[in-house]
Amino acid sequence: MKMAINYYDILGINKNATKEEIKLSYRKLAKKYHPDLNKEDPNAKERFIELKEAYDTLLDPVKRKIYDEAGYDPRNIDLSDIIGRYGSMSVREIFRELFARNYRYVYYKPPPEEMYI
Repeated sequence: MKMAINYYDILGINKNATKEEIKLSYRKLAKKYHPDLNKEDPNAKERFIELKEAYDTLLDPVKRKIYDEAGYDPRNIDLSDIIGRYGSMSVREIFRELFARNYRYVYYKPPPEEMYI
């Protein structure tokens, strides 16, 4: 089990940091800990992976909000608002609602071949 990781400490920023501050801190630390530039440091690769994970999480507003609310442990996430919002819908309708926004096209099912006799 992973220990609690503080992404803000990894990047050396505060909780109110802007996207520009996150990017600047990541670029500075990525140059410092990049495995290709630090071949003599055995921990550089692990440190770089942690930096990338922290950067990806804090730069995305949705992931950052979830991280700020739940921390590193996904078991801390409160699902009551999702259940309240989608309580009367079936599981299929919930997935359609959650994931339909990500698709740029509408699924088109062609008619059966025997229709064109």
